[in-house]
Amino acid sequence: MDKIKIILIVIVGILASLGLFVAIGFIYSLLFYVFVFAVVGLGGYVAFKFLTKPEEKQLKAPDPKKELQKVQRLLDEYKRK
Repeated sequence: MDKIKIILIVIVGILASLGLFVAIGFIYSLLFYVFVFAVVGLGGYVAFKFLTKPEEKQLKAPDPKKELQKVQRLLDEYKRK
């Protein structure tokens, strides 16, 4: 009976170590694919930035209320002088 227990323990140990190697390999392959997709994505982003024309920045139209307040302040200053 002791020999059977020892043989079963050895078989379980071998199968457990094989399962551990499979799990480590699976995690490694997932990390590898994430890295490859990140490098490809970064290359695509850089190529997109180099191949597109930079957009011209549009000047914002002046806010009419702010412009009116500036004019009012100027008029008030001229009236004081």
